Amino acid sequence: MEQTIFTTMREIFVLLIGEMAVVLRPFHLTPEQFDTLLLLQLNSGWRMGDLSGRLLVDNSKMTRIVDYLAEQGWVTRQPDPDDRRAQQVVLTSAGSAQREAAQVAHLAALQASLSGLDEAGQAQMLDLLAKWRADLGI
Repeated sequence: MEQTIFTTMREIFVLLIGEMAVVLRPFHLTPEQFDTLLLLQLNSGWRMGDLSGRLLVDNSKMTRIVDYLAEQGWVTRQPDPDDRRAQQVVLTSAGSAQREAAQVAHLAALQASLSGLDEAGQAQMLDLLAKWRADLGI
């Protein structure tokens, strides 16, 4: 049973990431780049190591993601006020606008993918996933 649950969740995850990549392509974003924009705020930043840990990507991939987002003008690197050796990645106004536009398309795709479940089914799935997440200590 456990293996079947894991396999099903993995298949769903792969399908959702593939769908997400297609939806984000017109916004010139990959799923990882979009996830990075989702974490960032206009007035406060994240250190690169914290971003890579949160997004489960290695430091070199995180650097490439942030380099691309900075080239587009969607993020900036600023000195970390707590550690002058470190930098923080901060969302720009242009990045906020890009994130919002991509988020609208992403949400529409998510709604379409969940359209086979009624509201009660979606609520039940959310409850089960929340319990599972809590059991994992997240």
